[in-house]
Amino acid sequence: MAFDREELLRTFALANEFKEGDATLGGTRDERLRASARSALGALTLGELRAAAFVEDGVSEALDAALDRRLAAEISNLTVAGLKRLLLGEGGAGWVRRYRDGLGSESIAAVVKLMTNDELSAVARKLFNPLPGEGVAVGSPGHFGSRLQPNSPGDDEEEILFSVLEGLTYGCGDVILGLNPAGDDLETIVRLEELLRSVVERLQLPTRYCVLSDIVKQSSARQRVKVDVGFQSLAGTSKALGGMVGLDVEGVMELARGFEGLYFETGQGAEVTNGAAEGLDMVTLEARTYGVARHVGKRTGAWMIVNDVAGFIGPEVFRTGEQLLRACLEDTVMAKLHGLTMGLDVCSTFHMGVEPSELKRVTAEVVERAAPAYLMAVAGNADPMLGYLTTSFREHPQLRARTRKSISTPMRRRLNELGVLDSSGRPRAGAESVAALYAAYSRAGGDTRTDEALRAEALKKVETLKGRGFDLGLGRAEGFEAPPAVGARLEMIYKHARRALYSTIDEGVLREVSPKHLRVLTPARDREHYLSEPAAGELLRPEDAARVSTLYGARLPQVQLVLSDGLNADALNENLRAVLPRLRRELTESGLHVGEVNLVLTNGRVRAGYHAGELLGVDLIVHLIGERPGTGLNTLSAYVTYGRDAAGKSRWSPSLDHACTTAVCGINAKGKRADAAVEEIRACVSRAFEERRSGVALGSGFKKR
Repeated sequence: MAFDREELLRTFALANEFKEGDATLGGTRDERLRASARSALGALTLGELRAAAFVEDGVSEALDAALDRRLAAEISNLTVAGLKRLLLGEGGAGWVRRYRDGLGSESIAAVVKLMTNDELSAVARKLFNPLPGEGVAVGSPGHFGSRLQPNSPGDDEEEILFSVLEGLTYGCGDVILGLNPAGDDLETIVRLEELLRSVVERLQLPTRYCVLSDIVKQSSARQRVKVDVGFQSLAGTSKALGGMVGLDVEGVMELARGFEGLYFETGQGAEVTNGAAEGLDMVTLEARTYGVARHVGKRTGAWMIVNDVAGFIGPEVFRTGEQLLRACLEDTVMAKLHGLTMGLDVCSTFHMGVEPSELKRVTAEVVERAAPAYLMAVAGNADPMLGYLTTSFREHPQLRARTRKSISTPMRRRLNELGVLDSSGRPRAGAESVAALYAAYSRAGGDTRTDEALRAEALKKVETLKGRGFDLGLGRAEGFEAPPAVGARLEMIYKHARRALYSTIDEGVLREVSPKHLRVLTPARDREHYLSEPAAGELLRPEDAARVSTLYGARLPQVQLVLSDGLNADALNENLRAVLPRLRRELTESGLHVGEVNLVLTNGRVRAGYHAGELLGVDLIVHLIGERPGTGLNTLSAYVTYGRDAAGKSRWSPSLDHACTTAVCGINAKGKRADAAVEEIRACVSRAFEERRSGVALGSGFKKR
């Protein structure tokens, strides 16, 4: 039976529980329309859905290739409503084990749309896909673990090390040590891979480690350092995947074959936010993403986990804790039906507006009802580099006790040997335990000082880090609750973030560092419009576009500097004096013609810089933009984008793939300092002109497919 594609996609979108991210794709709050769509969806057969053309792209080809055709044929006459009844029945888990490889991703998306939260929970709590391992294995029914995320705003090795050590004292990190680098250059990736390797090997930890860059850069890093686990964000369309990494599924597959372990991240809303949804709703896109992971996992045979970052994008995707809970339930069931071992990052950006106490409540409910393999674990609920709210070290012992589950058997045994867990598995968290781990780590690295001297050094370092504002060495209250100092710190960060979101660029700073500038606006009506609808900040409004296009006349500069408030204008107010004059001077001294007038955007996002490049026709844009409110810092980033192809033809467009830009992030006094940032930007610009490209292809040796 042939389907009208538009009508099919409309039915899929209408059947969803409403979330803001589906509003532009046909989603609705109207329960009558939703019920009608669910009824129509339930009547379709799995064979009909498999034959339907949702999107004609590389992702669809991969989904089809991953299916077991014999099993798919056996269940082709089963309706979506019938599938729901089977999953909820007593034999549901056994049926899934038998027919899982014949279930198409769109069919999996369809069935979760028909389920209530209670029904999703019932399915989630009886499906598990454990990884190989003894005793309580990762992803098994008795397991609840964590990815220990030791991020640092400046990729400082001491900050990272002590975050890992403190996390271990709470029993965190049994699944993986996963670090998001503030800087994404090859040197940083190599250095951080070495650091994580040294921690795992010296302490003999039975876990994996990963620096979450992208699979292209990690493939380059493998020439210089051992990379334990390859990382890549995935997507539900080829357009979205290409926008992230410049590759389609087969390109990712080719590189994935070089790694023994793989870590993939996903999250509802990414394709929608980046204009790459191809008309599909968020649930269906997420299911297709899991289909990609299943395909890569089958073809490589690698150790593999998936992480669903639910809530990271912002209010254009989710606005409430209940929407976040629904997404976590949907995603966990879909991942389990695909045969994946998946954890969650139950999180909230500060402009999403979910209070810390509400997020903690939702997190506890998700762990009980969705039974994910693991959650994030950070030093305090606010990640110090990415600037978002997620699960703290202290919450993990509480969540394990609440669910009567434990970390993996090998990790529990090793942490007991190291003295940071007692014989019952209860953490001995605290500064003394951190000091003991530091002494063991140092001795294993060849340090010959006494145990007493090493412990004393560790306690001193913890105090220093605590003084810098890190949630380290602050201890715990009864029942692993946060002590008052931790609550006060989090409240300060929350207030700082909310203030930063509504800050404006200081005219005094502009006059001082940018005497020649042109103020321009995007179509965003006000700050609320800008925060809730990203597209409103991705173009210059028509009257300003006309002014920009005639700014230079016939003699165009090679480089244009663009300044945007982004999500934190205070990042510009605090850092521009140290960055902008020096950057202009260094670029000019490199022999480049830099536009004498800086463009200053109000309510501007990264894509607005691409639009400026299109209007001006310059070779390259350096876009300085305020980002990551929620770190307690005012963090500036620079996006370097070369706007011509290899033949010299302009490729500027507001819809340019983000994979075509190179980001220099984490610029602030406590992170990447101005002098280092300017040098990195200058070097990036020079390489971009030499190689006539930017983004993931810059200097990597890998070309976009």
